[in-house]
Formats: sequence, C-alpha cells, structure tokens
Amino acid sequence: MFTDDRDRTEVRDVGDGASRPVRIAVLGPLEVRVGSDLVTVPGHRQRGILAALALQAGRVVAAGHLIKSVWFDKPPRTVMGQVQTGIWMLRTTLINAGAPADVVQSCATGYRLNGDVCSVDVASYRAKVAEARAMHRRGRLDEAARLVRSAHELWRGPALADLTHQGLRSWSTRLDEEHIVALQYRASLELQLGRHEEVIPELFELVDNYPLRESLHADLMLALYRSGRQADALEVFHGVRQTLADELGIDPGPGLRTLAQAILCQDSRLTPRPAASQPPLHAALSAHASSFSGGDPL
Repeated sequence: MFTDDRDRTEVRDVGDGASRPVRIAVLGPLEVRVGSDLVTVPGHRQRGILAALALQAGRVVAAGHLIKSVWFDKPPRTVMGQVQTGIWMLRTTLINAGAPADVVQSCATGYRLNGDVCSVDVASYRAKVAEARAMHRRGRLDEAARLVRSAHELWRGPALADLTHQGLRSWSTRLDEEHIVALQYRASLELQLGRHEEVIPELFELVDNYPLRESLHADLMLALYRSGRQADALEVFHGVRQTLADELGIDPGPGLRTLAQAILCQDSRLTPRPAASQPPLHAALSAHASSFSGGDPL
C-alpha cells in the first residue's frame, strides 16, 4: 500500500557487497550501527521514523502510527508522501552503510524493521531482566543479580534522549519507568545477597533522582540499618516524610512507617537471613505492616 517504484529502484541500486547486521540503540540517545560502524541517520523525520520502527522491531507499524510518532497531532497535508520519502531515505542510508536490502520492509498495512537482520537494545534489556526474574524464582540470586547488572549496562542515559518528537514521549517515559523498576529490583537482590554496604551509594543516587518513591527509600533505610547505620536510616525516613508533606501534602505509606518503627525498635526480623530463603523487600514490608500496631513511628 505504501510502496513506490523509487523504493524498489533505490534498493536495487545501492548496497553492493556483503550485507551486515544492524544494531539500534534507544536506551539513551538514538544510535545505529551497521556491523561495527556507527551510522549517522540524518534528518529529524527519518530519526523519528526509525525510533518508532525500532520500538516495535519485527512488527508491522502502521503508517498512522508513524505519523503520530513524528508529527503527533499536527501532520502536514503532504504527510503520506513524507512518510514514504522518509522510509526511502532511511532505507537508503542503512543500505549504503552495508545493511541488507530488506532491512526496512514495506507491507500492505505499513512498514517494519526486518527482525532477522536488526536487533534493538530494548529487546536485549527486557530479555535479560526476564531471565533474571526466572533465575530468582529458582533461588539463583547471584545469577539474577548478574543478569540485571548486565541489563543495566545497556543504558546510556534517558531513553531516546536526543529526540524531541512529542509522539515518542510516552515510549521514552515507559522505558525510563522500566529502568527504575529494574534498578530497584537489582538493589533488592543485592540486599538479599547481603551486599548492604555496596548498594548504599546507588540507592542514595536513586532517591535523589526519584525523591517521591517510597519503595526506594525503604531499600535505602534497610541497607543502612543492616550496615550498622540505624541513625542514618531513620534520618532517611525523616527526610522522605518531609518531602512527601511538602510536595504532596501526604504522609508516608504504612509500609514505610512500619519499617521505620522496626528500625527504631531494632526488630530482629530486619536481620539478614540466608539469601535463598529471604523474601523480596516488599513482601517483608507487608509482613511488618500486618504485625505491628501501626501509627506514626517517630
């Protein structure tokens, strides 16, 4: 439906020699490599189209979705022609860099990146995190932590950091949220493995970046307490309580209040147990919340 003779002719005329795989990175500024070579994709339009295709690599992306991703709610009158031109220019850039001729495929309902020759870092990231959770369920916490650390190394900054397309913002927000969740999961694993002191600097950075996330403060409080820093753990609680009051006009939730009470009382249930038998932090918080009398601890 969205093909034309120019597309087919251009693909035949370029790309002599052996083709090479394409690697696209969206976990940070948009980056493209063909083989080992970094490839510059010129043009605001082409980069937006590539990002929209990469975020759904291997699946057909309707032209309407590409239009919304690049132009959001203000498409030009010539938008269909601009989509075709953008696809042609993107395909030409990649093929000239050595990518296979079918790197960007035209279909009846839209376009797609050829999943057989293109890889996208977000797919690798999600696969590593999923495998980590599988290892965790089997009690192999060390392997799970290693996989999450490996997944974290794929990030080079905020997702799609150099793209300003309004239609891509929801994607970048979703990816950044996935990253935060995985970072906290990694911290929880490190805590279960007894690496309390090692994880404290990272948790301090996380609570600085996300000051309203009570669960991150809970992890930090527990890490500090288990490192012999009870006073610092309670200071973190005071800080987040003040922040929540100032920013949102609310008190900390019952889980965080209960954890603070447990730290204040030096509750024995906060003492680390063998990693294989230790539940995730949020399960522990729920257990504390149901077993303490409640109320503001401090």
